[in-house]
Amino acid sequence: MLEDTLETFQADAYSSVTPAQGVMLIDGWLQALENDPNVEAVQQALAELREQLNRPTPDRKEVKSLLILLSDQVKEIAQGPSAEGQWTGSLQSMGVILRDFSNQL
Repeated sequence: MLEDTLETFQADAYSSVTPAQGVMLIDGWLQALENDPNVEAVQQALAELREQLNRPTPDRKEVKSLLILLSDQVKEIAQGPSAEGQWTGSLQSMGVILRDFSNQL
């Protein structure tokens, strides 16, 4: 899921990411994180973002706020005491990408 998400947002493709693509990514993340009690806050923020993106007219301010929250949560996990291995760098990149994407809204 991490690589799929990074690929979707790389190369300044922010403007081409649709709400439907966002929902598909969120569904994948919710499934991947389903049994991990350590990321309940991330799951909740993802569920709220999914709900916003499924609306006929998502609230841009709320979407931006949720993306910033997710960015902070992802960075915190990447820098946490249990973070190790190659995926931590990718998580930090994702935190930056989420923040940059929120700035495009």
